[in-house]
Amino acid sequence: MKKCVSLVIVAGALALAGCCSITPSSKWEYKVVRLSRGGDANHVEAPEAVRQAQETLLNDLGKEGWVLVSQTDGRFFYFKRAVR
Repeated sequence: MKKCVSLVIVAGALALAGCCSITPSSKWEYKVVRLSRGGDANHVEAPEAVRQAQETLLNDLGKEGWVLVSQTDGRFFYFKRAVR
């Protein structure tokens, strides 16, 4: 009985160690993106066009491996990814 209990405890500890072990990336690169809120004074875009342009940009960054870390006031987006 003691062998069985010991085996279960050791197996459980190994399972936990396996699921919780994280290999941290030692190097990151960062990107700051400033999104437009509607064009400049010479060219004003409709809100839907701005939203679509922003969505396309963010999807493209995601495809490149960038992960959103933070965002401020709806205009500045901070991304990171492991150095390739």
